[in-house]
Amino acid sequence: MKSGRQRRDEIRARRRVRSAIEQRTSYDPWEPQGIPRGALRADPAKLVHDGTYGPRPRFYVDTRFTCMDCGRHEVWTAFQQKWWYEEAKGKIDSRANRCRECRRKRRMRRSQDRRVHMEGLMTKYGVEETARRSGQSIDVLMRLREQWEKS
Repeated sequence: MKSGRQRRDEIRARRRVRSAIEQRTSYDPWEPQGIPRGALRADPAKLVHDGTYGPRPRFYVDTRFTCMDCGRHEVWTAFQQKWWYEEAKGKIDSRANRCRECRRKRRMRRSQDRRVHMEGLMTKYGVEETARRSGQSIDVLMRLREQWEKS
């Protein structure tokens, strides 16, 4: 039979071994150990824009994701992540969830919806009242109307 001290020493030894294994196999961008091969180093000065209380990434690695619209498997490259977080000032907690083609289709669909909405408002209320309600100038609405009539 072992004493309490011997059991505690065994437990500590097992924890040390488990911790060493986890440190070797983990590539979490928020961990303090070294940067894995093929990763891009993050610029901490450019990540201050997000008011998160959590840790910010120290590096970016390629991550796989599945498009939520078409189900295609894609890779969000480290370079794209660096651009999104540091240049476009995207939220630190955001992740890629649509492929490029589905993003383009969604933008076009939303643009068409916005166009139909604004045309309906202009038909119903006139340009001046639509400008007041939407917070846009009359000139902007007239330019939009001209672009829509051309297409």
